[in-house]
This record gives sequence, C-alpha cells and structure tokens, in this order.
Amino acid sequence: MAYQRIRVWDLPTRVFHLLLILGIAGSLITVLASDDLMVWHGRCGLFLLSLLVWRLIWGLVGGHWSRFVHFIEHPKAAWQTLQNHRSGVHEPSIGHNPLGAWSVITMLCVFLLQAATGLCSDDEVAFSGPLTAYLPAIWVKRASWYHSEIGQPLIWTLIVLHVAVIVYYRWKLKDDLITPMISGDKNWPSPEHQEPLTQSLDTWGRRTGALLLLGALTLLIFYVLPL
Repeated sequence: MAYQRIRVWDLPTRVFHLLLILGIAGSLITVLASDDLMVWHGRCGLFLLSLLVWRLIWGLVGGHWSRFVHFIEHPKAAWQTLQNHRSGVHEPSIGHNPLGAWSVITMLCVFLLQAATGLCSDDEVAFSGPLTAYLPAIWVKRASWYHSEIGQPLIWTLIVLHVAVIVYYRWKLKDDLITPMISGDKNWPSPEHQEPLTQSLDTWGRRTGALLLLGALTLLIFYVLPL
C-alpha cells in the first residue's frame, strides 16, 4: 500500500508542547526546591498562562489538525474509543482521536485553573499572587487551598497518566505519538483514487505570526499582572 506524508502538527504547535513541558517542569521544581524560588515559581506560572491563552487562540486559527473544531468530538465518541481499547480494537487516527482530544481539553482546563488560582493565592510566607489584593480573604484562602492541595496533585496525576498512555500506545498498540510531535509529519496509508488528506498549513509567515502573538501575550500578561 502506498503512503502519503501528512503535515499534522505545525511548528508553533510543536514548540508549544516543548515550552509547556519546560514551563511545568520549572514551576514544579521551583515550588518544591525552596521558598526562595517562589518568585520564579510565579514567573513560570505567568509564562504558562501566556502559553495556554496562546493555545486557545491557536486552537481557532492554527494548522488544520491543531484546531479544536477538527478534533473535538461528542463525548460518546471518546467513550466508544475507550470501549474499543478494552475490546482490543485500535483505529489509528491522523491527529487526536476522540479520547485523546478530550484528554487535551481536560489538561488545558486543569492547567488554566491552576494558573488562575495561582494568581489569587497567598501562602503567607514567600508568595502572594498579583490578584490577592483585590479579592476577599475567603476567596484567597480557597484559591490557595485548591492551588496547593488539589491542583498540584492533580497535575502530577495527569502527567503520569499522559506518559503512561504514550508508552501504552507505543509498545502495546504500535502507534508512535512522539515522532509526529517532533517532526510534525505522519505517514498515512493512501489507497488508490483517494483524494490527498488535508495538510496543516505551516508556512514561515504563520510561524512568525504565532511567535509574535506569543510574545505579545507574554509581555501583556507580565505587564498587567506584575509579581
């Protein structure tokens, strides 16, 4: 069978994933290492917030397979994918399958909530979020409790699950999810007389626009929410 090479993940989406990993790692390391690094923990949080807002925008205007409209399906489809896995049936997908799509949405929501509660948190020792001065004390207390007691363990859980799923797909299902996220491309069966599948537009003009957008969002967030 012939194969066609499809540009699935544009460069901005791939760089987003790398920066997200680095930002989360920096955030977790600084909060665990020392109270003296809490300011840097906050800076990591602001940068992550910039990244997440960028991803929401890119989910509307980015490459074909990065747009929410092209991979989010009804929750029933995700449930069916899970049932198929339990039955030993695996249907490879070009981009995110329905279950993977909802895991992406879940992670984005959890990360956004963690960033938002961080802005409102006060540990009464080494860090006070930039919005704490504008909120009632009870809100600050609740945000601080969620951020440290719920959000942090939840993020660790999601990271472990995410890695476990990647390993499961690679070794059990023989479906490599990492290489396309690095190269951007995936080889896909191309039966005769089938029209070419949609490629994600990944020009240098769009890459430059994505970089400028991220830079503008980062500067804006750091300016509006100074630590």
